[in-house]
Amino acid sequence: MKSLSQIVEDGRRREEATHREIMAAGEWLTAEQINARQSAPPVDKKQPASDWQKSRRIFGVAFDDKEYFAGYQFDSMCQPLPIIRDLLAVFGDRYESWTIAAWFHFPNGWIAGTGDHDGEPVAPMDALDRPEDVIRAVQFMHGGYVA
Repeated sequence: MKSLSQIVEDGRRREEATHREIMAAGEWLTAEQINARQSAPPVDKKQPASDWQKSRRIFGVAFDDKEYFAGYQFDSMCQPLPIIRDLLAVFGDRYESWTIAAWFHFPNGWIAGTGDHDGEPVAPMDALDRPEDVIRAVQFMHGGYVA
C-alpha cells in the first residue's frame, strides 16, 4: 500500500507531465514576445499582456518560473481574440490557469469535429472559429446542461 507522501508525489508527477504535454502543443508566448509583435510596442515589455491578463482578455500559465500565454488566444496581429474573453467570463474565478489551459488543450466531447473527423471530439483551442460550440462546451462544464 502506498503512503500518503507517495500518493502526493505520484499526483505531482502526473500534474507536471500534463503541464509538459500542454506546453508542447502549439505556440506559447512570453509577455516580451507579445510586446515585440505589437505594431507600436509599449516601452514596458510586460505590456500589453499584463493589462490583457488583468482584464481577463487572455490567460497565462507559469512554467519553469516564467509566464506563458497560449498563441491560439491571439489573431494575426497578436491581439486577443474576443472569444477568449467570453470564455474566461464563463469560467469565472473558479478555475486556476492550468485547469483552463487543459480545458482548451484536450478534446471535448461537447465539440464535435467536422469534415474528415465528423463526430470526433475536438479540442476547444481548435474550434475557436466556432464560438457557439465552445461557449456551450464551457457552460456544460459548469452544469448548464439540461437534459
